[in-house]
Amino acid sequence: MGSFTYLFLILIWSMPLIVLQWLVGGDILLRRWKVLLPGVLVPSLYLTLVASFALRSETWAINPTQSLNVFIPIIHVPIEEPLFFLATNTFIVQGMILIWTPTMRQRVLALLQRLARFARRGPAAVETEPRD
Repeated sequence: MGSFTYLFLILIWSMPLIVLQWLVGGDILLRRWKVLLPGVLVPSLYLTLVASFALRSETWAINPTQSLNVFIPIIHVPIEEPLFFLATNTFIVQGMILIWTPTMRQRVLALLQRLARFARRGPAAVETEPRD
């Protein structure tokens, strides 16, 4: 993977969950965008600035052979650092929004009930039952 290692691992680790959250509750997340955006961006910016200090003081390091070596100007942080924080904060904040939304709880309960019916009776029984 070489210079794409960090970027690839961040995307493989985070994107399935982020996509799943949007597939299940995208309408809810869009309605809550005024909470979602600052909830993701503010801590991501803060953590990126902290990472800048940690990298400069050599508290931790990024292996240049596994990084794109594209740096954010002024704070001199590899692009993978803010992407990591952005991905992490995205699925945390989205998950919190979805968990606290009553509509989402109803969707999850309905999904669990369908899965339980499927497990008891098989796929044919679930397909023939009327939908709510």
